[in-house]
Amino acid sequence: MSNICEHPFCTRYISRKCLNHCQLDLCDEHLTEHKNLFFVQYEKSFNNLTKSFDDLTYLIEETKNKFFINYQNDISLINENYRNKLNEIEDKSSLIISTENLIKKKLQLLSDVKNNQAFLYQYDIEQIKLYSNKIHETNIVETLSDEMFSLSPSSDDDDYSQVNNKKNDISFKEYRGICPLAHYGVYGLNNKHNIRLCSHEKDKIDRNLYSHFHHYHHLTNSLSSRLTKAVIDKLNPLTTYIFPSEQKITDKRYDMIVCPLDKAKLSICKRKFLRQSLKTHLLRVHHLTLETSNKILDNMKKQGDLTKIDFDEDEFK
Repeated sequence: MSNICEHPFCTRYISRKCLNHCQLDLCDEHLTEHKNLFFVQYEKSFNNLTKSFDDLTYLIEETKNKFFINYQNDISLINENYRNKLNEIEDKSSLIISTENLIKKKLQLLSDVKNNQAFLYQYDIEQIKLYSNKIHETNIVETLSDEMFSLSPSSDDDDYSQVNNKKNDISFKEYRGICPLAHYGVYGLNNKHNIRLCSHEKDKIDRNLYSHFHHYHHLTNSLSSRLTKAVIDKLNPLTTYIFPSEQKITDKRYDMIVCPLDKAKLSICKRKFLRQSLKTHLLRVHHLTLETSNKILDNMKKQGDLTKIDFDEDEFK
């Protein structure tokens, strides 16, 4: 067995075996070198693990936030539709009560006329016809049951509309079709609007367009409504202009921001995330205290940046 260091080209005598790293018999100098190398490899692996963990945490939080936004939006639509339907049912119930009272009065009038105790006028006949027309127009017998259990949005001048499809009325918020936002130039859309597009090939499937425009392309409710109606009405996408040239088209809840600590020179973080995810980002990625995170959130809300805020050095240790 040789007593010479097993490190390549080394002629020094062996000191001991490198047990934690390579299992070679090495001299003192190369033992120190391998020890330092092993520490660097360990630190690099640890940093990679930490970064992967932070990325995973960030991704999960972003997914949770997007899911929560979609959930809140859907709940809002359902609640709004519930209130609209409830108002319609109450209106119909009111019509029933007033019609019932009218029938009682006219029945008594009919009895009095037969007994020569009252006179019958044209007004009485017109009043009966009026209520008959109201009931007919309301179509209360056929539609009341459906409206009680339907969660589809009702009509509204701004956000809701209906189209006739053969004999059925289909709410535009339930309409399914292929998304037209696969390239610029349709409905006045251009690259300055800065929205993500659908793929030409992968996204050629029928989907709920209103929900897709809002949740995937992050368009405002009003713009999602107008665009869905344009598709339903088969308006020419090359000559129909729906997207405004300057007005903001995306829902502010989906605004992406860059970590404000970078601009304030408090960090080199350049990550982008939803505005409402800032607190989670500060807590999970930068490991700031809740007090410091709230301090940043309050200043961002009031000032829009961190240029006029003072921090203690201990807050970022």
